[in-house]
Amino acid sequence: MKKLAILLTFIVAGCGSIFNGSSQDMSFDSNVKGVEIYLNGMKACKTPCVYPLDRSSSSVVISAKKKGYEEQQQIIKSNLSSVAILNLTFWPSWLTDVATGGMWRYNRDGIYIDMEKNNVKQAELATIKRDVAIRRFALLGYGDLKLEASTGHAGNYIQALAELSGKDTEHLIREINASASEVTLAHRLTGVK
Repeated sequence: MKKLAILLTFIVAGCGSIFNGSSQDMSFDSNVKGVEIYLNGMKACKTPCVYPLDRSSSSVVISAKKKGYEEQQQIIKSNLSSVAILNLTFWPSWLTDVATGGMWRYNRDGIYIDMEKNNVKQAELATIKRDVAIRRFALLGYGDLKLEASTGHAGNYIQALAELSGKDTEHLIREINASASEVTLAHRLTGVK
């Protein structure tokens, strides 16, 4: 009887549900603290925060709001989890993944939002846009930047970041190696504390 119960557990449990769970922790941060984060119109948290986002096949619209700042929006897309693809060979457990959402994975685990003040002067706007470009580059290219920095050599990614930021490659290599995450690197490169 015990063996049958164990066997049934494995048959019914989906790989995606076991390995991924039915939610994905999503971290939110911003250049201004205390920004309200809305997910598909529902208030979720204030930055900095981590929110357990239920897995789904649908994309999620993120809105960031704070008084005195322009509202910002981003979209998180949902993709089929690689673990759930393996589960297609055994349909009973695949159905479990469909029911629990365990077969889906959002394309990012963290979102960094650059809030822009209302009525910003042109000079400030140019600096803000440059910082946004640097942060975006650091967040999206973090894995490649970290890999290049670990060799101590400035490859294409570090050279592109040097050109974008106006900082020398040796300084960037030190900053990248000292950063534990893409958000930390984005903060370090643009002076956000």
